[in-house]
Amino acid sequence: MSRRLRPLGDIPLLIAVGLAAFAYSCVGPRGFVGTEFEPARPAPPIALTDHEGQAFERDRTRGQVVLVYFGYTHCPDECPLTMAKLTDAFDLLNEDGSRVRVLLVTTDPVRDTADALRSYLAAFHPSFLGLTGTPAQLELVYEGYGVVVMDDGETHTNRIYVIDRHGDLRLTLPYEATASEIASDLRALLSEP
Repeated sequence: MSRRLRPLGDIPLLIAVGLAAFAYSCVGPRGFVGTEFEPARPAPPIALTDHEGQAFERDRTRGQVVLVYFGYTHCPDECPLTMAKLTDAFDLLNEDGSRVRVLLVTTDPVRDTADALRSYLAAFHPSFLGLTGTPAQLELVYEGYGVVVMDDGETHTNRIYVIDRHGDLRLTLPYEATASEIASDLRALLSEP
């Protein structure tokens, strides 16, 4: 099977993530485990369809902290482990979880139908939302976040993007972050004015 890479899209975002991850490999300057975007910037738009068949725009989550993860339902390892970790982090947040939204943006729209996303996410948390769309719609989102997707749905961007309550892209969380570390970063963002 060919493993052709798609265009890189937002090169400055990829460079910023890489440099920030290198500079703050353990804990960022404000105590975040995730890598901070300095300065924070408006999060790229997301205009897709949710797993209930409803139109979704990221503005619908204004006032919530949003975690955006790019993955697919047939992923054998990293995606389900990440979603399980997010479920555990969500449980640690208790009532604060109602102010957080998790979005799984598919990287395999052929197999990840609305039904497949709904069934997959039901195994994790009822509030998690799966998003899909046309190839053109998805490509705009991938480019906006600097995500590289291969033909088989795999991505070289196994990070969680965190958007604050004001709609700014604030952090990326590495795959290695634990549920308690993720919950700690989310609590810090939720406590900001």
